[in-house]
Amino acid sequence: MVRMKGASKMKLKILIITAAVFGLFFLISNVNAGYLDTGWENITTYDGFERSGNTWWNTENEDQEVEPGAATGQIWDMEGFFFADGTESGVVMNSLAMVGGFDFAEGELWVDPGDIFIDTDMSNDYYEYVLDLNFDISNPGEDNEENNSTYTAYENTGGSITFNTTYDGPAGGTQGQAWTYAGGGTVVTGFDNIALNYLSNQSDSQMGGGLTGGSHNAAIVNLAFLGSNTNFNLWSSEECGNDVVTGGGNTSAAVPEPATLFLLGSGLLGFFGFRKKIRKSGN
Repeated sequence: MVRMKGASKMKLKILIITAAVFGLFFLISNVNAGYLDTGWENITTYDGFERSGNTWWNTENEDQEVEPGAATGQIWDMEGFFFADGTESGVVMNSLAMVGGFDFAEGELWVDPGDIFIDTDMSNDYYEYVLDLNFDISNPGEDNEENNSTYTAYENTGGSITFNTTYDGPAGGTQGQAWTYAGGGTVVTGFDNIALNYLSNQSDSQMGGGLTGGSHNAAIVNLAFLGSNTNFNLWSSEECGNDVVTGGGNTSAAVPEPATLFLLGSGLLGFFGFRKKIRKSGN
């Protein structure tokens, strides 16, 4: 049995205490962090409509803003798009969160939520993809995170997709813009009725991302079907066109999965071990 000297014991105690403090700090930091505070980037872009009626009036800010001539208030606010590049542990690469005070799952009053339209060739002739969001929160589960909501990705070739439009857009000019998927297009392989994560009635601190207003909802999907290093622009609108949210970003570069890296590393270790064995046999 090896006995440790006093100095060694003291060093070990210091290391243990330091590790414990660091671990506790890390735990507390993660507990206090909002959903969008770690691993998410705000990719919201100014939608081009002049502001009116809310906190950040006459500024290029989408949080707590609605279109001119529209009903004000947090329940009508389309707050933004957030994107995850997968560099943070626990956040799935190429995840997209559409966030708003507006209730995407059930709508507000007589106004229904819209789908997510995606432009990838930046030509603005038509949207190359649309995510048909189908909300079903009949089984919300703990913290409103479990539900039966799904989404399906459709690819649009030559303008084959048809969509409904906002029928009573405000002065901002959203009338006639894309609102919901109506039909056509081709289902993207592997993205048919995929589970959609929906967060509802989150506080400012729970949602994070620097958002304000006191109550937030988020529909979380994945854009992996776009492929790696693909530029994209996003659009979504409420049925009435009271508020819209736009965004733009770039999908992450493809990276090997952990299992692939493990197998590659194991293979290399085995190869070098085999070579070492041969050298010893030769000697």
